[in-house]
Amino acid sequence: MGMLDWFKSIVTGDKSASGQAPAAIAAAGGEDAGAELAGLNFKTAVDAHMKWKVRLESYISGTSTEQLKVEVVSRDDQCPLGKWIYDQGGEKFGYSETFFDMKVHHAMFHRCAGKVLTAAQAGDSEGATRLLNAGEYVKASERVKMLLARLFVMASEGKEAIDSHVRWKARLRDFIQGKSQEELSAEVISRDDQCTLGKWIYGIGGERFSSNPAFAVLKSRHAQFHRCAGEVLEMAGRGDLHIALHMLEEGAYPDASEQVAEGIVKLFEKARTAA
Repeated sequence: MGMLDWFKSIVTGDKSASGQAPAAIAAAGGEDAGAELAGLNFKTAVDAHMKWKVRLESYISGTSTEQLKVEVVSRDDQCPLGKWIYDQGGEKFGYSETFFDMKVHHAMFHRCAGKVLTAAQAGDSEGATRLLNAGEYVKASERVKMLLARLFVMASEGKEAIDSHVRWKARLRDFIQGKSQEELSAEVISRDDQCTLGKWIYGIGGERFSSNPAFAVLKSRHAQFHRCAGEVLEMAGRGDLHIALHMLEEGAYPDASEQVAEGIVKLFEKARTAA
């Protein structure tokens, strides 16, 4: 299981899968490999957030060496995640409803943590433990974790979708020239819901941008691009390799490819402007 799959398991609530991740990721070359996005290591952020419960439990039991202050813990801009939210996070994802929800629930989490700490400092260990293990604290904590994971998946798959689109020309050229081990078919390539970008468009991208007119434009251009790519493969399938290679360089295919790239840029530009 890779890092992206681990975050997806958090989003879907698959606890068995998320529990397998650390060892698998470590074996792949580092527990936090691939988790860095927009100035935040999302894996570290999730881990640090979940450790709050252990920190508060230790404080309640009197075994903690930390000097926690209610006025600091109650604020949502003092921890590493909070500082990122009010800095690079806001700059990069301020247009996102998921980011906004995460920001709201993160603030709620810290208010709940402050209440736990207040009870503990008042000598009400039983009340503090009850607040920590049930009610708003637990809900806010789980919500922050899930929304952080969703934000990582959205950002990663969006970038992956863009990168994969750029690679189409090389993939088709290698296939036509017999340099590729891929089994590409015109029937599949002509569809706009099978590639990474297509799955993003019909999945989380659509959920995120469906009300944005620029998204409808991108979706239409992407469908046209795949029709053109299918025509290139059909030509190659007929044995007209020279013509197929020429189609990659001039005409409808490169025009459609460029329009998809422009559509992606305009979508994110309009999203930022709307924010």
